[in-house]
Amino acid sequence: MKKNVLKATLVAAFALIAGFNVYNSKKAEPMSELALANVEALARLEQPNVDDCISDPDYDCEALHPTDPSKDKRRQQARW
Repeated sequence: MKKNVLKATLVAAFALIAGFNVYNSKKAEPMSELALANVEALARLEQPNVDDCISDPDYDCEALHPTDPSKDKRRQQARW
């Protein structure tokens, strides 16, 4: 009899905890406009820019694209 009560108590506790976690996950607040703007800004790919390079006859300035090597940019006789 004591084992049955213990099992029932454990099952009830497990169900209570699971229900509480489901309830908490449903009431999550949406992200603020600022947080969404930050996520979007970080998600955009930064394009390489060789316009920031300064002239130097001993170097070549290269801006490597993060995902597409065909979009790499190069400016001769310049450095960062």
